[in-house]
Amino acid sequence: MAVFYKAVKIKTPLSKNGKTEMYYPRVANRRKENLRDIAERISDMSSFNRSDVIGVLEAFTQLIPQLLKDNSSVELGDLGTFSLHISAEGVDSEELVTRHRIKKSTIAFRPGKRVKQDIARVDYRKIPKK
Repeated sequence: MAVFYKAVKIKTPLSKNGKTEMYYPRVANRRKENLRDIAERISDMSSFNRSDVIGVLEAFTQLIPQLLKDNSSVELGDLGTFSLHISAEGVDSEELVTRHRIKKSTIAFRPGKRVKQDIARVDYRKIPKK
């Protein structure tokens, strides 16, 4: 398995060497795997049928947001941890900090040690120019 990348020109106004555009590698040709694709793969590598796996994954998909809204971080073993984070306006005193200062919430994912180690061994391949 390999991750393919291409060179992309990006404007960099704060470049150290004075150049305004530089090339950076960016992941390319990414495929999407949906819930059914994943269920099929899990079914192929286990004794569970695809329908059972889909049912579990659908329940899992519904449960994660509920747990996050219940002020829980969701640790999934070697996979990693989901947690809720907020962005807000800064104010001058603690008394002025209210829920109305919160502008948005996001879900953060911190990969587990094993996932990080597996990803560290990615084989990168540049897409040839046409």
